[in-house]
Amino acid sequence: MSLITLFSAPKPFVDPHIDIIQHNAVRSWKALGNDVDVLLLGAEEGLAKAAAELGVRHISEVRCNTHGTPLINSLFETARQASKSPLLGFVNTDIMLMPDVVESARQLYEQSRAFLMVGQRWDLEVTEMLGFSPGWVERLEADLAKRGRLHPPGGSDYFIFPQNCFYDIPDLAVGRAGWDNWMIYEARQRGWDCVDCTDSVRIIHQDHD
Repeated sequence: MSLITLFSAPKPFVDPHIDIIQHNAVRSWKALGNDVDVLLLGAEEGLAKAAAELGVRHISEVRCNTHGTPLINSLFETARQASKSPLLGFVNTDIMLMPDVVESARQLYEQSRAFLMVGQRWDLEVTEMLGFSPGWVERLEADLAKRGRLHPPGGSDYFIFPQNCFYDIPDLAVGRAGWDNWMIYEARQRGWDCVDCTDSVRIIHQDHD
């Protein structure tokens, strides 16, 4: 059984650059090994084909608002029902992850059964498909040290938490302002451990329009 089910609601795989960075992101998640299960949600154009190419699970039916934007509560509940992992992690599909995220999540889970793991991202310009053969972590770390930029606090691009958290979520829409801040607010309101992992977890946001 995997430790974490990572889930996301990608953008359409239509724009060539978005297609590249979303493929890079999901391939980095898969490269984390058996500790991670990957689930893509939604019915955006090209998503079913991309999920099949990437070898990850896909569920198309999620509840949306009147503009067709997936709702956070539907995404979270769908992922919860489809997962046997003790931890869930919502990650934006322009974010590449490295093994430090798994190790930090494991350490937190050993200490707490009610927590929210978040942190700042590193911005990096990526314009091509990356390789994830052996040594990919070292190559990415070297590129990040040379060209990466730590993004200011404010936006959050990943949330990792135990299965028993975040059952009661308002009708917030993915990709719209405010829902990420609500996640941190909710954790604090309920007295869960809200952990800023910026110093120990390097998540990489691939620049895009």
